Amino acid sequence: MSSLEESIGPRQWREASVKTVRVAQALAEQGDVTCRTASMFDPLPTGREVLAQQSNERAFGYIRETREVVTRMHRALMELSDEIRVCTRMKESLEKQLQHCRKDIHLNRQTAADRHKRPAREQEYDGADTLIQSELLQLQDMKAKLELQLHATQEQLHQLHNARLQLMANMQERSTVLPLVAKHGFYCSARLPSRAQSAPSRHSRTVSAPATPLSSLRPVREGSRVGSGVGGSAGGGSPGTTRSRPMTSYAASSRVPGTRAKSVTFAGLDIGSTQPCTHQAATALDLAQSSMNLSRDLRKQSTGVLDDVMRQQNAAHRAVQTGMAQKVAETVTLKQHLTISEGETRASMNRTRRWLDQQEKTKGYTTGPISSADLTARERLDRPLIRAYQAHTGTNLPEARELVRNSHIMDGSIRQTTRSLGLLRLAKGKLEADRRDKNEAANVDSDIIRLRRRRANHRWVQFKPVPRPLPGAVAAPEKFYP
Repeated sequence: MSSLEESIGPRQWREASVKTVRVAQALAEQGDVTCRTASMFDPLPTGREVLAQQSNERAFGYIRETREVVTRMHRALMELSDEIRVCTRMKESLEKQLQHCRKDIHLNRQTAADRHKRPAREQEYDGADTLIQSELLQLQDMKAKLELQLHATQEQLHQLHNARLQLMANMQERSTVLPLVAKHGFYCSARLPSRAQSAPSRHSRTVSAPATPLSSLRPVREGSRVGSGVGGSAGGGSPGTTRSRPMTSYAASSRVPGTRAKSVTFAGLDIGSTQPCTHQAATALDLAQSSMNLSRDLRKQSTGVLDDVMRQQNAAHRAVQTGMAQKVAETVTLKQHLTISEGETRASMNRTRRWLDQQEKTKGYTTGPISSADLTARERLDRPLIRAYQAHTGTNLPEARELVRNSHIMDGSIRQTTRSLGLLRLAKGKLEADRRDKNEAANVDSDIIRLRRRRANHRWVQFKPVPRPLPGAVAAPEKFYP
């Protein structure tokens, strides 16, 4: 029996069969391993749809980030337009104040020229001339300040305009990838956040208005992307959450190696030539913000300059008006004193004239008539009584000598009175001329005061005087200049 249990076939034949079985078993195990590995790594039958969906998600994320950039550009453009409008109004205010300053300079020079119309004795340099000259110097200084500030404002307007053009160009270039995005509702929600919050539109699930103002947009370096405003998660996450987007090996292979590690973020957005926010867009936003900051500082400075100029201008005008009024009051007071003195001089002349007439009559009575035939008997020196008295020696009388002496005395007194009367007449003429000059000077200064008060509101047109045309020539039209 033992010999029957033993294998009858050849050993090699049996080992060849066993080897074949073992090989088949190893191949079967290897096939199972290959299937399990293929089931893990081979693409699924729906791989085409998955790749298309991932590509769509990536494109949609890029478009959303681009839309966020465009929205921020649109908001910056609106703020920039508002700043240009306000800066333009400030420029107009500076031009208006400069025009007022030029009119005041013209009025000051006209005031100085009109004061030369006074009489010669009244044209002596006085305190009013000092105030007018001081006002002219202050106005020239204020004019230089306003021109310098106006030049700076114009330069700032040019910078704002260039920044707006650059921002519009970048916004138009970035908007080329948004043909399939409803921008109207998004811009409305961005401009009116209260309406967007109270009545969310159909885009509210995927789009939310950016809450970050333009002044907070500053370039920062970050190691990870943080969403803000529109840039939420790909699945419609809330702002401020970390953006996470599933990427397969196919999607990851299309990204440039090292881009994420070396990227520079601008308000939560990556900056790069292939990113939604390019370097040109970030530069345009930064330029717009810096230009608006400079414009605000310049407007604040311009407001201060305008306030100072208006205060100094009004103070100088009031000082000149007060000085001119004081000069008119002093002139009128002197004119009144001159009028009183002229009346007193006229009364003294009348008294002197009456006294001169009495002196002339007294001299006539003293000297007697011109012809001896007109003498009466009692007035003759050889009247009978005197002849009888002089019949004796040593009986001479001083009557003739005294008459001659009294006549000489009356002549001297008459000459002195006549001289006094001439001096009174001369003094009266000087008083009258001085009073007349004072009256004319007071009238000229009063006219200047009324002219300055009438033109203090600057509602008048400044123009160059037109020369009188020659006979036969055509008169030139009036030329107005600012």
